[in-house]
Amino acid sequence: MKFLKVRWMAVCLMAICCLGLLGIHTNTASAQAKAPLLGVNDVLLDSNTIRPVMENNKLYVPIVTLSQKMGISTSVSGRTLQLTGHNRSFTLDVTNGDVFERGGRTMVPIRTLADAFGFTITIPSTHVYRIQNANASLSDTQFLNKFAAEIKQYAAVKPGKASNAGTKGNTSPSSRTIYLSFDDGPTAHTSQLLDILDKYNAKATFFMLGPEIRQHSTVMKRMVEAGHGLGLHGMTHQVKKIYASPAAALAEMNQDNEILFQATGQRTSLIRTPYGSKPYLNKAFRDQLTGAGYHIWDWNVDSNDWRYTKNPEHFEQTVLSDIRRLTKQGRTPVVLMHDKPSTIKVLPQIMAALQKEGYSFEPLNGNLTPLNFWNDHH
Repeated sequence: MKFLKVRWMAVCLMAICCLGLLGIHTNTASAQAKAPLLGVNDVLLDSNTIRPVMENNKLYVPIVTLSQKMGISTSVSGRTLQLTGHNRSFTLDVTNGDVFERGGRTMVPIRTLADAFGFTITIPSTHVYRIQNANASLSDTQFLNKFAAEIKQYAAVKPGKASNAGTKGNTSPSSRTIYLSFDDGPTAHTSQLLDILDKYNAKATFFMLGPEIRQHSTVMKRMVEAGHGLGLHGMTHQVKKIYASPAAALAEMNQDNEILFQATGQRTSLIRTPYGSKPYLNKAFRDQLTGAGYHIWDWNVDSNDWRYTKNPEHFEQTVLSDIRRLTKQGRTPVVLMHDKPSTIKVLPQIMAALQKEGYSFEPLNGNLTPLNFWNDHH
């Protein structure tokens, strides 16, 4: 009996090792967030058919099933999956990279599939990820209105133990997503900023400078625990230094990322270059950064808060009107602000007005297609 027990344990260990060698992750972590609904262009997909999963704040999708919905054909040869469609082809080695098997399906990050075939990703509401290309005719707002009943029904289903405690607050299907971002921190005032965000149950994204992270590392733990987005802003914020060469720009982001890792145990792929990705960031700089795996984010609402440090009320109404204008156009606002006392002074009024109008505040993440002045997917 003892011999059989030992032999059975050996067989189990061997099976686990084989799964690892094949690149298949078992993902037995119990704390998984409820996955959102998926839309492809103007169609909302059946969640029971697609069954995406959320792991470590990243959305994974069954690549074969979703490919079919995107008009992409698939063929399997050994451990290689070949995908063809939209005048493009993509080969996936299922034994390498960020791939795992779940319920007999090969799961990959949604961004991997979208980028490979020129689709963009938006998050019209907390419960919906939408993949779209030039064939989409509906704006995100129109998409939400068209499928309001289905989204409402899905949102009403309470997740079990796999629920994400961070997704509370206004999650109705008619809510509108907005991405607040703060540059140049952290500072001695970041705790006040986090207090305001907590009050409105809001998440934001911080594009931070390496020296500031090092100097104000104590606030970083709170930022991470609250679920805010972490982004890089370089080291010097000086044009002549960071834009001295493509290698210099990459070196600043890499160094910033290492400092972030030392402070939080996390690295990030989200970056915002000082003064935006144009005019200083030319193609050679951009290619160097994106080639290293970084995703470049700019903005479509500029608060100009740095201009009005003595009278911040001057930009309050401008920000609100710009956000409302973009929403009417079916575009998701990404707001540029700075981690400054003057901005913190008027932030509660801005957030109160937006929350009253049905906006929800979410962090940027690696699943999203970046908004940048290059209008590309990097």
